[in-house]
Amino acid sequence: MSAASTISGTIILGHPRSGTTLLRRLLDAHPEIAAPPETHLFGAAARFLAADVTAEGTDMGVLSGLEYLGFEESETLDRLRALCFGFLDDFARQSGKRFWAEKTAFDAFQIPMIERLCGDRVRYLGILRHPFSVAVSCREFCDAMGSYPQVLHHYVRRWPQPIEAFLHSWIDVSEALVALGQRRPQQVLILRYEDLVDDLTGSLTDILGFMGADTDTGFAEGALARVGDLGFSDHKSYQSSSVHTNSRDRWRELPMPQVARLAPLAADWLERLGYPPLETGPAPDFQEARRRYLHSLGHHARSTRKA
Repeated sequence: MSAASTISGTIILGHPRSGTTLLRRLLDAHPEIAAPPETHLFGAAARFLAADVTAEGTDMGVLSGLEYLGFEESETLDRLRALCFGFLDDFARQSGKRFWAEKTAFDAFQIPMIERLCGDRVRYLGILRHPFSVAVSCREFCDAMGSYPQVLHHYVRRWPQPIEAFLHSWIDVSEALVALGQRRPQQVLILRYEDLVDDLTGSLTDILGFMGADTDTGFAEGALARVGDLGFSDHKSYQSSSVHTNSRDRWRELPMPQVARLAPLAADWLERLGYPPLETGPAPDFQEARRRYLHSLGHHARSTRKA
């Protein structure tokens, strides 16, 4: 029996608002796969393993600290991995299923440390979505929350315009995910959100084959009408009982001058992932933008006086 055939777990990775919750809920409806709401297990484990490095190059963290006590790094990783896997193995067993799939939105920002912990003992299922659509959806999510998640603080501090900040975070996550696939081609499957919603049956067949599960996709019909276990999750995924393409091109909601200004940032990635080039028109004309602003301001002022 190959090592791959004994793998029972899959970690779903993707930038927040890329369709990770949709994918989790679909997989959870499969008769062999238990995919719970967000556990934050692997993100917490990654933070547990994180270390600061002194000017002299000493890494000050739990792995080094325990090594001084005689516990080798491999033993610490084994114990931590057993803790994380234990919860998920038990959940799958209690659900009467063979496999588990774990999705926590912010795990995608911890890919190197999660790989260090899990290595070849899991499969990694990545999902990518059009970067501008992700940025629009992230802005909506943060507005609804009234705050920015901690993993995004670095980006919004450096790039005060949220759309630009989220494009940069998307690029970082995508680079890490693609690099993981290059390092571990047998353990990583990456798909596009747009392909999932456009061809649900074909995409699920590929995913289930990758996971070693039964590839019959009959379970997908009505999968989203099933509530399943409740917990931390994306509330928007519960607003529809079927897979649809309504959110496919959300980037078109952005003002074209903003898209034109930011398009070069993602142009290489759009081409690399097979997305068509953005149709943006001419680059922003700041004089024209000022003229439009004054015209709009004057219109509102006149309307107010008339009222």
